[in-house]
Amino acid sequence: MAEFENEDSDGSDFEEFLGFEDVDEAEYSDDEYEPIDWELWLRHMFVNDDEEEEDDLGGGFEGFQTNWKTDNYHRNRRSAFNRTPGVKLDLPQDATPLQAFEKIFKEELWTHLVTETNRYRDQVEQTPTRAKTARWSPVTVPEMKTFIGICMGMGLLVLPVRRDYWRQSKNLFRMQFARNMSRDRFAAIWRYLHLQDNQAAVNRDDKMWKMRWFLDCLLAQFQALYEVDGNVSVDESMIKFKGRLSFRQYLPMKPTKWGIKVWVMAESATGYVTNFQVYAGLLEEMRTHAACGTVRANRKGLPKSELLRKKASLNKHEYRVAQMDDLTFCIWQDTKTVMVLSNHHDPTETGTVNRRKDGANRVPVVVPACLADYQKYMKGVDLLDQMVGYYGFQHRSKKWWRRVFFFLLSVSCHNAYIAVRG
Repeated sequence: MAEFENEDSDGSDFEEFLGFEDVDEAEYSDDEYEPIDWELWLRHMFVNDDEEEEDDLGGGFEGFQTNWKTDNYHRNRRSAFNRTPGVKLDLPQDATPLQAFEKIFKEELWTHLVTETNRYRDQVEQTPTRAKTARWSPVTVPEMKTFIGICMGMGLLVLPVRRDYWRQSKNLFRMQFARNMSRDRFAAIWRYLHLQDNQAAVNRDDKMWKMRWFLDCLLAQFQALYEVDGNVSVDESMIKFKGRLSFRQYLPMKPTKWGIKVWVMAESATGYVTNFQVYAGLLEEMRTHAACGTVRANRKGLPKSELLRKKASLNKHEYRVAQMDDLTFCIWQDTKTVMVLSNHHDPTETGTVNRRKDGANRVPVVVPACLADYQKYMKGVDLLDQMVGYYGFQHRSKKWWRRVFFFLLSVSCHNAYIAVRG
């Protein structure tokens, strides 16, 4: 399941981020259920109140209910998840994370990195105004693997600047990088590391053109390696970057306030990333079977009854539920008012969440099933951020795409570990 919207985000374009695949109508043969175009419905539902409402919606909404009801609920349709979770590729039973990582960073990807790095160095050296560099030899695949391995090692032991990793001082020398690659060779590869031929005929309107091949390749390998269990969360993950960039984001509620925003779809239980998209001003769909998540109180189409509004003055842990077509809406009073919208939960179903009572131990509190499931499955991306944050490669770079590259390198390591260790 995926979140409709995280309340900490601006949420401006998030409605277009989720689409719904067609439900297998063989499972629902009752004549009373008509197929509903959920994508069309959501585009109508999630429009800010200050936007002008169209007078004529056309015939696309025939068959929809026009009012929310608080009783006489009908049975909601559930989309069955019919895929087998777990590793999809052929790996030994006792496989190591390194073996899974090699399924993500395949030889094709290493060759691409080496080719573009060497090509970029040649292009730079041909620039008339560029000072020539001394003693350069083309990078090889083994050298590139060593370079990336050292970058990973720098995430294990954080030192102020890169050159500190080659110091011989007893107080600073902790990792024997010099035995694998000299400081000057590492600096040279770092200088010319590249992902895309700058002179190639590519779509320059795509703001990700400098790393489009890498993004598409990595996403394909993530999905080929492992099948998630069907419960996923969709949220933004921030890559720290304060340089000049047209699509740099500012999210004051996030720990990393300035940077590059990446929409991530991650398995709720493990944080395995099965889909991602670097946000550059346009949003494409990540398709899900069903969605459940928080919704802002000012969204168009929510119940108008004062008993179901944010200022309904509910008692602590009191909730109310409404239904329209297969949409279930609930409002629940916790420390703050929480509003949840779902397209697959039955409004009569309930679950429990743990809350402290009078400062004592946590006790189960009965809530609607949609809210209980939202709390259970919402934290997949947060789990990912926590795991990659422990060992993230954080050295600065003026080139934005390098920040994205090393973030996705950390994600690849995390996915490889989850694939074999769960």
